[in-house]
Amino acid sequence: MKLLNKALVALFALTLLLGTGINVFADGYTVTITQNADDKGTHTYGAYQIFAGDIATDGTLSNIVWGSGITDAGKTALGNATEYAKGMTTTNASEKATQLAGYLSTAEKTGSDKIEGLEGGYYLIKDENDPTGSKPSSQTKYILKVVNDVTVKVKSSVPSVVKKVQDINDSDNEPTLSGLQDSADYDIGDTIPYTITATIGSGIANYSAYSFQFVDEMSKGLTLDESTWDIKVGEKSIKNLFTLTSTGTDSKTWTWSATNIKPEITDGKQVVLTYNCTLNKDAVIGSTGNPNTVKLKFDNNPNNCGKGSPAGETPWDKNIVFTYKTVFYKVDGSNNNVALTGADFKLEKKTGPDTYTDVTTLHTGEGVANPTKTGDSTGSTFTFLGLDDGTYRLTEITTPSGYNTIEPIIFTITAGHEVTSDNPSLTSLTGAGGASFTMTPNLADGSLTATIQNQKGSTLPSTGGAGTTAFYVIGGVLVAGAAVMLIAKNRFSNNK
Repeated sequence: MKLLNKALVALFALTLLLGTGINVFADGYTVTITQNADDKGTHTYGAYQIFAGDIATDGTLSNIVWGSGITDAGKTALGNATEYAKGMTTTNASEKATQLAGYLSTAEKTGSDKIEGLEGGYYLIKDENDPTGSKPSSQTKYILKVVNDVTVKVKSSVPSVVKKVQDINDSDNEPTLSGLQDSADYDIGDTIPYTITATIGSGIANYSAYSFQFVDEMSKGLTLDESTWDIKVGEKSIKNLFTLTSTGTDSKTWTWSATNIKPEITDGKQVVLTYNCTLNKDAVIGSTGNPNTVKLKFDNNPNNCGKGSPAGETPWDKNIVFTYKTVFYKVDGSNNNVALTGADFKLEKKTGPDTYTDVTTLHTGEGVANPTKTGDSTGSTFTFLGLDDGTYRLTEITTPSGYNTIEPIIFTITAGHEVTSDNPSLTSLTGAGGASFTMTPNLADGSLTATIQNQKGSTLPSTGGAGTTAFYVIGGVLVAGAAVMLIAKNRFSNNK
């Protein structure tokens, strides 16, 4: 009788690639299991005999009865073993395997990469517990014909996730977003677009439901715009399947959770989460940057799935947004560059070919009384915080009394950061404003410093001052000289 060769062939396709070779030993058969390469867990598999019978020389199993791995309650509930086997089809293969898994007794044998000493029959082989060790990992189940030594490769694999950010230089002639990358730089107050791409593993057919979560940790300098998020498979939004929750106050963990996304996915499909953040006033300036990390949680046990609390996890994936600052020291260029107070400055950023947009204005001695401003002043030092790369214009809008107003200074910030890295770093920072304007960079604190000189105005005489004495004396001498010449001229005329 060759009933099971036909009835159970669909189950072989659940999660396995099979390789067989007849090699019968008196002490039983061996199943050798090759784990999927991207599954990093340590597995302990149990082999449960579900069907037994007579094995012919060609490997056919006849006179089928329930195996030792099925409980008495299962034998009663499932009915005649031969009839049950006849009812197995390609369509219901996963469902039948799940049903059988609900009536298992004790594993005949267990093992990690090998299960030895098995009697002939059909076995359901599954994880005995959650895989241990490194994540990610996924549990599995499959039915296997054992009438000789068998080597199997587990086909089920785990999801993966990558988080990317887009960059933009506002000062380009036609500012456009960059491609997806692992780092970017932005001004405080800017909108930052993020894209998180999850790639589904294989073996989804084994699951009756599939719970799924994006877990996203945002640093204090990032504020999620909750109105902007969407989750898609291809062009179809599946946002309605997810709920968004958060924990924490300053640094927050955001979780997008779905109880079952199986109807929307197949092996290898991509689930894409997009959203916008704002770089806020708490952003970290310099090389530490503002990290944003994500991981997936997913169902990894087809025998206990769709519960909304998935046990599988991927490693964290990270990207960083950087921002910088300029520090300007106001000095008296006529007096050994001593500190000079009494100035106000306006900073603008180039946002088009002939367009500059206000960043902020700093007033002398403002300090941090208004922390929403992107900068502070302590008299003679003006610090503009949270700047992106690009071109800027600095204008002195109030000049210290007795000094000449400087011409507006146009300077450019240029930065380099790793755009493809598991832990991207800030690699360079420079500022340039012409030969007479030098900016000194500090990569660690993300600063560019420069000295701005004011020259004293010319001193002119004023009415009533001591400086007019010489003019009066000279004027008097000229008047007297004119009178003498007039008298002399009259005498000369009379003598004629």
